[in-house]
Amino acid sequence: MVNFAEFKKFFLFNLIGSLIISAIVAVITVLIGEFNEIAWRVLLTLFMVILHSLVCLGFIWDNEKQNTFERLGFFINTLFVLIVLSFITSILGVWKIIPGEFVGHLYLTYFLAAFASLHGDILSKALNKETYIDLIIYVNYLFMAIVVLMLLPVIYIDNSLKVLGEIYFRILGAVGIIDGTLSILTIIFYKLYMHKHPKIENPLENLRQGQKNKEPERKGGLSIWVWLLIIYLLIQIVLPLIYLGGIWGFGVLRG
Repeated sequence: MVNFAEFKKFFLFNLIGSLIISAIVAVITVLIGEFNEIAWRVLLTLFMVILHSLVCLGFIWDNEKQNTFERLGFFINTLFVLIVLSFITSILGVWKIIPGEFVGHLYLTYFLAAFASLHGDILSKALNKETYIDLIIYVNYLFMAIVVLMLLPVIYIDNSLKVLGEIYFRILGAVGIIDGTLSILTIIFYKLYMHKHPKIENPLENLRQGQKNKEPERKGGLSIWVWLLIIYLLIQIVLPLIYLGGIWGFGVLRG
């Protein structure tokens, strides 16, 4: 069993230590009267320590209120790995061990991996309810994987529109629309299923801690993570339509 109290203590000590070192560096810089490149990089490094510690601490506090670690275990575990990778990447970027452009590519990859893990984890909560829902989810997994694989070249190839060609982005847009539509259908069908079976615990709903027995109680609304995914999916559906609509409109004007 993970001791979250020890985790919080660790991150708080990180914050306190980083703030003290930052203050010392700032005082020395003021006394010397010269803010050189090394001092700047040291402060940026300490800022990254503080930022990543606060992010981890925020997830731990959220878990204590919403029981997120248990409900979305795969997503949270993936996110903690990405936070560690993000910290390492930020330090390598600050000290220019890796180029700034590549740092940007890596962070886009981390963002993509985070949403893919959230997407997959939320979909998995709707499995084993109805056969038709399971079928939609499995097909959704396939299209989700295709979207992720097709986005990676877009992230890492410079001038990807010219290199990959317009047809590549048309296919990506079409696959993204199918992926988003299937996911939203899954959420709708799942909500209908839970409405018919109100006694079944819904892991996608918000929870709050009871004041007397400290047991999680339903709040009734969807979890903030589900809403974030829905917003992301709507963007994934709408943006390709806008893009393709713009191309069509441009072609009409030219014609």
